[in-house]
Amino acid sequence: MMSLIKDLVERLVYHKSLWKFLLFICLLNDLNCLEIILIYEKSNISINNIAISKLFAKTNSLIEWHLCEYSTAAICLSSYENAMLVLDLTNRIETQFFVSEICKEREIPHLVFENKLNYFDKWTFSVKPSPLKEINAFIAVLRYFGWTQGLAIYDGFTNILKENLEKKIEKLNFLTIEPDSNLNKFVNRIITPLGETLYYIFLDSVESLKLQSILKTTKLLASGNGIIFNQKSGYECIIDGALIVVAEGQELISSDEEYMESVIENAIFYLLSNVKTENSLEILFWLNTLLDSQSINEFSLVNIQNGKRIIIGKIMNENLFLFSNITFPGNSTEIPKSTRKVLQLSIEAGSSNPSGPPITIGAVGGYGSYAACDIINEQCSGLLDNFQIDLFNFDCGVTIYNSTFANACYLKDQEKFGLGHISAWSSAMTIGSMKSFAKLNLTFPIVSASNKDAIFNSTPNYPMYMRIQASLSYIYSLIPIFIRALGWEKVAVLYQNDTWGQSGYYFFTQSIKSHDLLLANPESSRVIPPNLDRDGVKEYSYLLQEIIDSQARFLVSILQYPTPYYIFEELYDLGLRKGDLVIFTTVSDMTTFSQYDGEFRNKIYEIAIPIITIYGQSWVGSLGKKALSRISEAYDGLINSYSCVYFDSVLLISYALDFMINRGLDYTDPDKLQKIMRNQQFYGCTGQVNIEKGSNDRIVQTFEIVANKLGENENITSYLMGYFRPQSTQLIAIQEPMIYADGSTTKPSDLRTSSSQCPFPDKLIKTFAKGRILVFGICFTVALISFAITFYIWKKWWKFSIEPLTVKEEICLQDIIVAVTIIIEFFQLSSMGPDFSPINSTLAGISNFFSLSLDNILKLRNGVFWIIVNAVFGSIGLWVILCSVVLLRLDEKFPMSFIFRNLGTLAEYLMPVLGDLCFIPFISICLDIFLCDQSIGDNFTDSFLSEDCYYFCWKDEHLFYAIFSIIALIAYEPLAVFCRPLWQELQPILHVKAVPLFLMVKTIVQIILIVMNKTVKRAQNLLHGALFILVMGLYIGFLFKFKPYNYPRFSWWQTLVSIGVGWLALVSVVEQSIDAGPIILLSVLCFGFLIIGFLGLYIQRKKYPSLLFRKKGQDTSNLFRFAFSFGKHSKEALSKIVPSSLANSSRKLL
Repeated sequence: MMSLIKDLVERLVYHKSLWKFLLFICLLNDLNCLEIILIYEKSNISINNIAISKLFAKTNSLIEWHLCEYSTAAICLSSYENAMLVLDLTNRIETQFFVSEICKEREIPHLVFENKLNYFDKWTFSVKPSPLKEINAFIAVLRYFGWTQGLAIYDGFTNILKENLEKKIEKLNFLTIEPDSNLNKFVNRIITPLGETLYYIFLDSVESLKLQSILKTTKLLASGNGIIFNQKSGYECIIDGALIVVAEGQELISSDEEYMESVIENAIFYLLSNVKTENSLEILFWLNTLLDSQSINEFSLVNIQNGKRIIIGKIMNENLFLFSNITFPGNSTEIPKSTRKVLQLSIEAGSSNPSGPPITIGAVGGYGSYAACDIINEQCSGLLDNFQIDLFNFDCGVTIYNSTFANACYLKDQEKFGLGHISAWSSAMTIGSMKSFAKLNLTFPIVSASNKDAIFNSTPNYPMYMRIQASLSYIYSLIPIFIRALGWEKVAVLYQNDTWGQSGYYFFTQSIKSHDLLLANPESSRVIPPNLDRDGVKEYSYLLQEIIDSQARFLVSILQYPTPYYIFEELYDLGLRKGDLVIFTTVSDMTTFSQYDGEFRNKIYEIAIPIITIYGQSWVGSLGKKALSRISEAYDGLINSYSCVYFDSVLLISYALDFMINRGLDYTDPDKLQKIMRNQQFYGCTGQVNIEKGSNDRIVQTFEIVANKLGENENITSYLMGYFRPQSTQLIAIQEPMIYADGSTTKPSDLRTSSSQCPFPDKLIKTFAKGRILVFGICFTVALISFAITFYIWKKWWKFSIEPLTVKEEICLQDIIVAVTIIIEFFQLSSMGPDFSPINSTLAGISNFFSLSLDNILKLRNGVFWIIVNAVFGSIGLWVILCSVVLLRLDEKFPMSFIFRNLGTLAEYLMPVLGDLCFIPFISICLDIFLCDQSIGDNFTDSFLSEDCYYFCWKDEHLFYAIFSIIALIAYEPLAVFCRPLWQELQPILHVKAVPLFLMVKTIVQIILIVMNKTVKRAQNLLHGALFILVMGLYIGFLFKFKPYNYPRFSWWQTLVSIGVGWLALVSVVEQSIDAGPIILLSVLCFGFLIIGFLGLYIQRKKYPSLLFRKKGQDTSNLFRFAFSFGKHSKEALSKIVPSSLANSSRKLL
């Protein structure tokens, strides 16, 4: 018993306000000892001998204690009938319930510290005010700050707390801390994953203090968070920025005991002056009066500032009134938002350099990171469901690092760096920023979405760094395999002289040694300084000229944006044009030209088609499609290939954070976070993402091959060519063939040889409209004059018919010449017609040869064309001389003259050749002198001759040849027209003669076809083909109606030849109009020729008998047979060789 008394006394000393109240009750009873039943819970009492001694000294003669352990409370209450007061120290709801029932029955006042029953009766009193009033005051604070969600942490005993808070707060989580809970585990594994920013604490002071100690070691109460305690849980508050709702007048009390003492001391003198009897009813009355006078209707709001309790406001009638400044955790004065917990990340996705124009490639790529944050914050991805990702952008440099500029930029918003950081676009800026972070003592994991520099490969050197891209050392060791797979053997290379460019060049050149890939440009022309601007690039134009001189068409660019654009501009200024280069790069976004305009953009457009890029695949799976759609919608389609990688950079950090949060790990520890990030594996926008063990590099299995082309509205667009899988048996999977600058899918040659072999770049050449008009004018003028001259000559001298050939004649050499002329005309007329590509190398070559279409036979450069022209002029001169001899009959007038006599003989054989067979070639060559419809400038003297671009038109030698060509045409054409029928009249043994009208019409047709070939065909092939068919159709109709020769069989041959030319022209037009395939068209052409041939032979046999024959010569075979037969068959053999008289003489001799 003595032990229990000691325990009780110690408890009473602990509750010093209680013994004062009891002493007062004893005084009311005129110093008679008061009987009090004390109900206790043994585990709550500790022994303190000093405290017992003090209590005995004060209460020994005043109080008769009846101690009852809570489990025996019912027995005690029935045993001590004279007890005037029951004091319950247990705070047990079940004990309070049955004790209150007994006290009510016996009419004994029942005093508790805190009412757990949520209701009061007549005989039960609570020292503390009603919980409902405290809860309403608490809710008034939340309503004032606009907090509609948060986490309420309580001990689980007060149901009224949860019931009332749930009614007033929309989104509130409740957590109960059980006795003897592991609070560290509770905070890390339960509280932290909830992602709350507002915490409402309803615990006893001991548990509250333990929880506060743990919360202070985490970042749960950093800036942007809020925490509120009720009075009991906030007695000993150690968190700066915390708020405590306290009953008015109790703001500085630090325990329940102090609170009890305060209540009793205020009431002592009130009771001394009012209580007069020992009746329990009177005690009951004055207890009611006492507690009603202390009824709490107003509360204060206390704020912990620098470790001190500061009263900052009053809560009256459930409304908060602030009258002092307030601070929140993290020494913030900004009211925390009623949102999920914010996980702060940072990114460098700006566009500003310390100097120079904006660089937007990283900024556009960064849109992917913002889209990832948006998707995570929507709480539908299963990732960080209770948290919110906040991404702060540092615009402190893109490609150029300036320590002063960067340090000031970082320092200004240093607190925004957060848990993880996504680095700047370029390697140079990333390396520089790491130096700034070290200087500013900033440590966090760094993820790169774009850096490929091999310098970052090493984990020991860069332990906090990792990247979503593959390393240059890996990519450029694969590039030669890729280039060879595309069919290229010779390439040029250009790299920038920094760690990024040097590492790419090193691994590229090491790899080409084992893949038979040759570098075309000399080593001196392979490197330029990094970060060159437009003026800087111009200083290295001599180096670019060396690349041009190497003639390499495939250029491997190991340059970072935007330097390639300035390189393109300079290459344009040096003479290159669209199609001269095929550019390969690993800088994935080389199509962001929209920010440029004017002449600079036009120059880029000329050079930058096509560009081939290889990089890790993007927009993979449903998440990739969702990311693409989200970025496109949010940023009006402004997107690049880096956007997808930036998207996954955020995911890598987020997956690691989610892993740590759900396992109760300290995600605020940067070293632990980066280790977890290296072990993550997930499927993101770019496919499977995981970091290679022992490296900072991502493991990439599949690369996308992307090229660009000229799309709608003259904009450059990208398209997916296919996939490059270095580890697969199928190295390249092509989705869409490569489209080159000319729009075709045919791979050009490795070396950029000039198709024109002109002394200026091909791409400077343009159609010269004024020159073309002049060509048309000259040709049509020649045609009209020729028509007039031909008509005049026919009407003046050759308007008569030819006697038909009706009897058989022995064929002569001149007849054979006429026949050969008909056959050659087929090839000449065909060469003037539309091109038919399947036969250009065979039949077309023969046609061009007979028509002397030199531009189609060979490219005449360096004066060769003029040799041919001079030969033609010489032949025309000879023709004029021969015609003069014949027309003036100089050979007859001077028969003894060796020159005239031989010229007359020569004219007999050359006139049909020079005047007929060479008519088309000579006229064509003379008109070629005027083909100056291409130019490199805007003046007539800037135009050059199509047949020899080394000669510019209308000046110097060309002007002389143009004049001489006109003279040649004037001299040749009228004489040729006149002498065509004349020659056959001068041949007495010629049997087959052409009708003069036919010769005149043939001349006109030939002139028309030559002029169309020089004019319409150069401008519009299809129109030329149609006109050619029309002219040939009219010509064939003429041949049917007017027989061209006096010999019907030759007339039929002439018609068949013309039909064959027309058929070839028709098939050629079809070939130009539809894509039917060369084999099919060639088959149709041959089938048509067979039909024409067989039909022609059949009709010839039926209608056109042969009237020409060759006289049969002597049969020498019998002579040989006789000579070597030794008399055998001698009679028969001899009779066939010699006349019969001679044979008889021979027999006599024999």
